[in-house]
Amino acid sequence: MKKFALGDVVNSDKGRRGVVRAAYKSKEGQQFYAVEKDGAMDYLEEDRLSPAPRVELAA
Repeated sequence: MKKFALGDVVNSDKGRRGVVRAAYKSKEGQQFYAVEKDGAMDYLEEDRLSPAPRVELAA
């Protein structure tokens, strides 16, 4: 089962924050994600990503 959904904001293990744009599995069954940051795409394994904390904005 996928840990992240399309549109989720995530942090990579290198500290970069981005948005999940695609999810797919390798031939070996490992879950990968395409993460967009400033128009560039990174393709990362699921275990290299963590959910970004939600920021509550004051009204």
